[in-house]
Order: sequence, then C-alpha cells, then structure tokens
Amino acid sequence: MLVTSIVTGTSTSTRTSIKKMSELVKAMEEMSIQATELKKLREKVSSLEIDCKLAQIQQKEEVKKNRRMGEIIKVLEKDLTLQKPLGDMKEIIWSSIIDSINDVWPSIQVIFEQTKLVKVAIEAIHKTLEELGDKPEEANQLIEFLNSRNKYQLDELEIEDRIGTIIEIKKVPTKRNLMLNLEKRCQSIQTDIDIFMTKFGILRGKGLPSPIVIHDKLMTQDDYIERLNKLATSQASTLGVKALPTRKVLYDSLENIFFIEHEVKHLFVNRPNFSKYTEADEIYRKIIRIKLPEI
Repeated sequence: MLVTSIVTGTSTSTRTSIKKMSELVKAMEEMSIQATELKKLREKVSSLEIDCKLAQIQQKEEVKKNRRMGEIIKVLEKDLTLQKPLGDMKEIIWSSIIDSINDVWPSIQVIFEQTKLVKVAIEAIHKTLEELGDKPEEANQLIEFLNSRNKYQLDELEIEDRIGTIIEIKKVPTKRNLMLNLEKRCQSIQTDIDIFMTKFGILRGKGLPSPIVIHDKLMTQDDYIERLNKLATSQASTLGVKALPTRKVLYDSLENIFFIEHEVKHLFVNRPNFSKYTEADEIYRKIIRIKLPEI
C-alpha cells in the first residue's frame, strides 16, 4: 500500500516536472521567436536610418547640383543677353566720346566766354538806346543847320567853331552807328551760340550730361571728364538686352551713344575763335567811351 502510494506520488511529481519543462521550452521558443523578430525590427530600423541618411546626402547633393546649375544658367543668361560684349562696346564708345570732348573743349570754352560778352553788350545796347532817345534825329537837323549857315549867321548865334561843334554833335550818330554795329555783331555771335546750344541740347536728350553748373557757369574740364567717366562705368556695368536679341534690339540699346559719339566729333563745323568777340568788344569799348553832348 505504502509502495503503491510512493509510486503514485513519484509519477505525479514526474508528470508535473515534465509539464513545467514543456512550458519552459515553449516559453523559450516564444522568446527565441520574439528575439528573432526584434532582431529583424532592429535591422529594419537600421536599414531605414541608413536609407534616411542616404536620402539626406542625396538631397544635399541635389541642392548643390541645383545651385551649380543655377549659377551656370545665370552665366548662360548673361551670355545670351550679351551683357559683357555690350558693356565692353559701351566702354569703348564712351572712351571715344571723352576723347572728342577733350578735343572740342577749348571751343566750348570760347562759346561760353562769348555768351558773357553778349550779355554785357546787350545791356550796353539797351542803355545806349535810352540815352540816345530822339537825339539822332535832332543831331542830323543841327548838323544840316550848321552846314547851311555862314560865319556871320553863326556869330549871331554865338557859335565860334562850326567844325568843333559839328564834331561834338556827330558823337550822337557815331554812337548810334556803333550801337547798331554792336547789335549786328552780337546777333552773329548769338547765332553761333544758339546753334551750339541746340546741338548740345539734343546730345543731352540722348544721355550726354550737361557741362553747366549753376548760373550758366561752365564746369572745369577735369570735373566734366570725371562725370563722363562715372557715366561710362555705370552704363558699361548695366544689364544687357533680353535673351536672343534681334538686330533692332541691339541697335536700340546702342543708338544713343553712337549718336553722341558721331555728333560730338562734328559739334563745330568751323571751330569758333575770338575774331567776332574781339570786334564786338572793341565796338563795346568805343561806345562806353563816347559821352553824348547836350542837344
């Protein structure tokens, strides 16, 4: 009985141990499966991280590539707009314009000196006109009267020196004739000035800077050349024309400075000198020296 009980107990214990062992084995198998899956997940995550890093690297490379392409495109766009050749051409043309300005500058100075004389002379003409009034007509009548009287008649009028009196009276028509002559000379000089101003006004409309500062005063040659050099540099560095330009577009972009270059070289058909100035100034000085007699 006791033996049977012991055997029975041992059998039960063995079955329990086997069951626990079986459960342990099963648990270990499940852990092994989970470990395998975890390993796969880790490998997948690692692969994704690698892919992500590769994608970032590729993205950076793509950005760099796009930047390089953008720079290349900008260079090509500049080439297509002819920015550099047009800039070089403008620089050459402006250099020619500046050389021509240096060549004609003495003539421009002559024009402005004559402008001052004309202003002074016109003031003298207006003053002389007021001073003369009706005296020219009266002087002619007096001269005719004196020439038609004999010595005795002149003695009665207490005129001792016929010739001296006539010479004094003749200052009136002399001053009038000088005034008319000065007016004629001034008109001739003013015509030359107007022609120059008209031509230069057209050049200014095409883009040539004015050489005048304030109160119609001519700036110095060095200052004007410096202004032209700054303008030339500015125009040479400006954008070109639209891509694939037509001949008309190219012509329009250079028309003004080509016009300036040509016209500056031919600004004076005949170079002005001081011959008219000298004659007018001489007449002006004679006018201001003549004191009119009382008539």
